[in-house]
Amino acid sequence: MVINILFTLILSWILFSISKEDIKTMQISENKLRIFAISGIIYILTLGLLNKSINTIDLITDNIFAMLIVFLIMYLISRISYNLFKVNSLGIGDIKLSSISSIWLGIEITLISLCISFILSAIYSIYGKITKRFQSFHQYPFAPFLSIGIFCSWILDKI
Repeated sequence: MVINILFTLILSWILFSISKEDIKTMQISENKLRIFAISGIIYILTLGLLNKSINTIDLITDNIFAMLIVFLIMYLISRISYNLFKVNSLGIGDIKLSSISSIWLGIEITLISLCISFILSAIYSIYGKITKRFQSFHQYPFAPFLSIGIFCSWILDKI
């Protein structure tokens, strides 16, 4: 229980920091993504050490495999949208952030977090179009939506 609270605080701090940076610069630094990944691996190792029924090696292997799957899915979405609309809809930082989140969440919860992220982003985009703040194919930071999706999924998984 205490471990979950500690890692929830760590996760929220990292996600807030990434979101804040993406809002300011439309970029996510590699250092913050590395911290996110390393802290996720530390979380998995801690789970394995505290719970003898969890096979740490299998969990790490599964989550790294999930990370690769999510990376490929998000990269394909980015490439397809670029080929169709000639607009970069997802940056490489967004792709990396979503894939690294699967170290923390696993494949199932990561896919739920992506659904939450895309739905919230769609609502934001529709609102921007209705209020005439956005033009067609307006680019905006996606990391805050990913962060909300990751954090909400994390909390839902821990309840």
